[in-house]
Amino acid sequence: MVETTWIQFPKIALYCDKQVSYHKIFCKIQTVVSLHKLSEYLGIQIFLSGPHSKYYLESNDLLDFGHYNPEFPQKLREFLLPAKNHPKLLQLTKPIYNEWLQQTARDFFVIYQKLDSNPKFFRKEADRYLLLVEESRLDPYYLDRFILFLYPAYTDNEDPEEAAKFSMIPGDESMDAQIVKELVGFWIRRKADGTDTEFILGLVELLSLYDPEFYEFRINSSKSQSK
Repeated sequence: MVETTWIQFPKIALYCDKQVSYHKIFCKIQTVVSLHKLSEYLGIQIFLSGPHSKYYLESNDLLDFGHYNPEFPQKLREFLLPAKNHPKLLQLTKPIYNEWLQQTARDFFVIYQKLDSNPKFFRKEADRYLLLVEESRLDPYYLDRFILFLYPAYTDNEDPEEAAKFSMIPGDESMDAQIVKELVGFWIRRKADGTDTEFILGLVELLSLYDPEFYEFRINSSKSQSK
């Protein structure tokens, strides 16, 4: 099923193509396998808690969010990259990755890389988000504060001595602001539920396989900035 989905991905659920970023990808995948069926196939719960039912993903709940089972991203890494061991399948699916998945995968990595360049800030924001959710005080526009997150001048404090410092690569700020805030929210929630490490490991495997030049460039650029 996974191999077929990779190969047929451009032709799956054409009505999803009007959506953007990861919404388009998730929309297409949902037409292949529901959350309920995926949970059955993997033999685990996908979420340990949160607003999602086993049939429906609730993405607009302001009082809670889905806490992933740490085993879920581990299972994804195990099954979702069949081309790792099949060069011909990699050759066949590389153009599909380039057209349909590349930009979204890169966007997720860019956001994570900047957050991870300041672990103290990352942890603080995750703890703040978790507290606001637990106390039902999360403002519906809370993530708007991250719209300019990729801009060099982004700060969480007007005092230069107190403001968080980050590593970043010129040009990152060109990412669509709506996507920026959504992906910051995703990674903050993953830090909050403790699955960020497993998800980024899976993303790194995807990039290393299908987008190695981009991945090496990002890693080397980050190392040069930290010297």
